[in-house]
Order: sequence, then C-alpha cells, then structure tokens
Amino acid sequence: MKAAWSRRWISGTAVPLIKKNKFPPRPQFTPEMEAQCTEKFLHGGRGPGGQKINKCNSKVQLRHEPTGIVVECQETRSREQNRRLARLKLARELAASCDTTPSREDALQLWHRQQKHAQRRRSIAKHERHGEAARAEKEEREARDQQVVRELFRR
Repeated sequence: MKAAWSRRWISGTAVPLIKKNKFPPRPQFTPEMEAQCTEKFLHGGRGPGGQKINKCNSKVQLRHEPTGIVVECQETRSREQNRRLARLKLARELAASCDTTPSREDALQLWHRQQKHAQRRRSIAKHERHGEAARAEKEEREARDQQVVRELFRR
C-alpha cells in the first residue's frame, strides 16, 4: 500500500496548504453594482413551499445589465432575505466571471480535498498501528504456544 502512495506523490505537484482562516474574502455587492442591476419580483414557480410560496411575489430576479448575468433567488419566503441572497449570488457570479485569481470556492474545494487526504492518512496510520499491535500479539501467542509444546514433549 505504501508504494502506491509514494508513486502518487512523486508524480504530483506540491500544493500549498490552505488554512481555514486564510481563505480569500467573499465577493461583496457594491453600490456601483446596484446601479447597474435591474430587479424583478416574480411569483415562485417551482420548488418546495407549496401554495404559499407559489402565490406570493417573493422570488427575486437580478440582472446585471453590462454582462447580462441573471440570478434568481427563491430560497426563503421572505422577499428581503431573497433580495440579500440574490445580491450575494450576483456578486459571486461576477467575481467568478471577471477574475482570473483563485476564488473562495476554489480555495474551499482545495481545503476539503486536503482535509479528506489528511483523514485518509490518519486512518491508514491508525490501521497500521493496530495491525502491528495485532501482529506482535499473535507472535507472542505463538511463542507461548511453542514453549508450552516444548515443555510437554520434555516430560
């Protein structure tokens, strides 16, 4: 099993570790973006919530005019919460479409991969420790059994 891991690391490239508190900042919705957006309130058409959410105008649609990016939000029954969430989504979309720098989502994915790798490494080490302990116990048992057999044949 160790050979497979070492082969993987030799062929891979070194990736800097990402700390949980060192993520890139979340994109912010600015007043300039607000001036460039048009906002519509729609009847919710799909999703959970039943009759109430389908009848009220709580679904928010934001359109960023310069880029044409459209974001819809119907996550809650509150229009104000949906407005706030739609603006956050639009800021995220604009940052993803305009920036070439690593985004917060990329950093989060890399952090989750690092966590899974560390968890797997700890699990393998734990199983190796338990395997070594079991092997040592088995060898000790076999040595005791052989000594008992020798003592029986001496008599």
